[in-house]
Amino acid sequence: MMLKPVRTVFAAVTMMLALGSIYAWSIFVPRLVADYGFSTGQTQLIFGVFIAVFTVAMVFGRSLLATMGAKRLALLASGLYTVGFLSVPVFGIHFPVMLLGISIFAGVATGFGYLISITIPVEWYPQKKGLVTGLVSAGFGGGAIVESMVVQELFVAEVALPQVFLLVGLSKGVILAVASFFIHRPSLSDDLSPLVPMNRLLRQSQFLKLFLGIFTGTFAGLLVIGNLKPIGEQFPIDETTLVLGITVFSVANFSGRLFWGWLNDFVSGNVLIPLSLLLMGIFTLLIGLLHLSPLLYLAISFAVGFSFGANFVIYAKETAQIYGLNNLGKIYPFVFLGYGVSGFAGPFTGGVLRDISGNYQNPVFVAFVLCMVVFLAMILFFRKQTGSNAKNR
Repeated sequence: MMLKPVRTVFAAVTMMLALGSIYAWSIFVPRLVADYGFSTGQTQLIFGVFIAVFTVAMVFGRSLLATMGAKRLALLASGLYTVGFLSVPVFGIHFPVMLLGISIFAGVATGFGYLISITIPVEWYPQKKGLVTGLVSAGFGGGAIVESMVVQELFVAEVALPQVFLLVGLSKGVILAVASFFIHRPSLSDDLSPLVPMNRLLRQSQFLKLFLGIFTGTFAGLLVIGNLKPIGEQFPIDETTLVLGITVFSVANFSGRLFWGWLNDFVSGNVLIPLSLLLMGIFTLLIGLLHLSPLLYLAISFAVGFSFGANFVIYAKETAQIYGLNNLGKIYPFVFLGYGVSGFAGPFTGGVLRDISGNYQNPVFVAFVLCMVVFLAMILFFRKQTGSNAKNR
């Protein structure tokens, strides 16, 4: 019995490492554009739809988790992920194929796997919600570290892109399948509330705060990570450093989730939510203001990645605080839809504005303005909330 919580956390981190490799997407972008005739907007649409589908799948996954159980749902995720990536070498690298295989099939698989991994480990450790959420979500943030290095080595070895997708699909499918057998769910003593409809949540200011916050923070972060390598290619930066930037972003995202998760056990989300938005806005703006040297490129990659990691810890912890731990798996998928909307809007906005203007200044300025507007709105909201609480006393 004592080993089940540890095995569950370990399996959840492993699943997240496999699923989070999508953050290495920008390493494929130049090759898709140069060798296969994709537009930048198309490459970002594949990435953005993946994020959107992934978050919507979490909502539908709530009932499947209750009826199928964690192990069988994780096995289903493994199968869908493998089929999605294998469709690319089988049917060829074409935009509709990649949209269906990677964005839809692998996106659904990621949603199911993420739901299992982010909710069940916290049920074993209710007193350490921030730390456990940070640890598990760090796996998702760190998934791109290995993939970016491995894929770059495969490119150097002149392995064709369809075969690269084949290797990714098979290896991740096996990892997800093996990890599923080590997931265990505890029996919760408290009564669980029924599933809450979205239209009811949209009338709650607390929910809207969480939804808008995660949308804004991830909009800016996804705009950058989805275009990170092409952003660097605008400047005299060598290929090795460009790929290293993706790894640095992933390391920062990984470590940032751990740090923000640990910090959130001591500092209120009322402080951390505006702080994370402020930092994300400033670091994103620097991309448009500075002429990036290799060192600056790596430094900003780290800064944006570190700030980006906050979004996947703070909002999960705040959801559990507001709605109760037992309802985390029922409410958080709706909060996480904000990430899904930004997953479509952020990278696609960056790609389309880049196609129109020929640079990434306009996209990062849009992200900066959005972060600042919502940052100020959060400050006003929390002040009003504090004033209301004081009057009630």
